[in-house]
Amino acid sequence: MDKNKLSVNTYDKIAQIFADKYFDYDKDLAYIDLFISKLSPKARILDVGCGVGGTIKYFRERGFLIEGIDLSPKTIKVARKKVPQAKFKVMDMRHLDYPENSFDALLSIYSLIHIEPRQISPVLLEFRKVLKEKGLALIIVQGGKEDMVLAEPLNKKLKNYFNFFSKARLNQYLREAGFKVVFQEETSNPDKDCCGEAVIYTFAQKNIS
Repeated sequence: MDKNKLSVNTYDKIAQIFADKYFDYDKDLAYIDLFISKLSPKARILDVGCGVGGTIKYFRERGFLIEGIDLSPKTIKVARKKVPQAKFKVMDMRHLDYPENSFDALLSIYSLIHIEPRQISPVLLEFRKVLKEKGLALIIVQGGKEDMVLAEPLNKKLKNYFNFFSKARLNQYLREAGFKVVFQEETSNPDKDCCGEAVIYTFAQKNIS
């Protein structure tokens, strides 16, 4: 079973519910603002697994050129309604259809958690491919010990796939894909309605050495 497809199908079914709960989600803003402080005001940014577009709206309001991709067509449909001025595409993060060195920065906010372990390294190599020299990635994942299929928190009748990370495992993937971790912090999960016992915030720079 393609577990990523399971997640896509689930998000197609809960896209509007997800937007109602998470479009203005503010629990990560301290780390997002810290990441923004590291960027050039003219940075071009790709939001990978952009969901319903809340983060896109936040970055646009601060003057950034940002576009979003997500594999869930219905999620993208909601995003286009919520942020009509922004550019969104239905696209698989495992096959990023952009030229090399296209973006100054990349966001992966709770998107790697729906990618199977065997696919994490190829996905990170895709991230590295589209980032410019010394480009910076913001990666937010939920912490935990293993990957599993669980009841979807927003609709218990549906299933969703989650891949939880430790800092050590995430950092190994990043090193092997050619990234240098320049900032990392782990906190307890502020979203008590969701899965994962912790949240790991990471800034990773494309390593050119």
